[in-house]
Amino acid sequence: MRREKVFRILSIFIMLSIFWFSHQDGKESARQSTYVKKQVNKVIGKGVTFNIRKNAHFFIYMVLGMSLLLSREKAGKREILEVVGFVMLYAISDEFHQSFIPGRGASFIDACIDTLGGISGILVIKMTTRTKNIYFYMKSIVK
Repeated sequence: MRREKVFRILSIFIMLSIFWFSHQDGKESARQSTYVKKQVNKVIGKGVTFNIRKNAHFFIYMVLGMSLLLSREKAGKREILEVVGFVMLYAISDEFHQSFIPGRGASFIDACIDTLGGISGILVIKMTTRTKNIYFYMKSIVK
């Protein structure tokens, strides 16, 4: 199976996961956030304060941005803009979907965090690829 196809399937799985999390009502979402925060505090230590939900938004969209870019044959400027546009539209549609769920609501800030997460994932892929190319280039000229 080609790399692009594997990452397309992964992208679909991530989008379905986002939809599933968004479809949970406010009580269930709060319960899950509290559980995750307790587990993180067990590992890191008591008194750690951070917003589980905002971090979850950022990181799941970061992974989505990475997988969407890796699902492309090329990763040029056009492909990057298409992935950013898709991530942004998916984030907006996710927030719109949440507006219909009891105890949940749409948030412009969440859509922005989601989009920034996707852009960060794209940057990670581009920087990793560039660093790897520089390493192999330097190795080839230092013989």
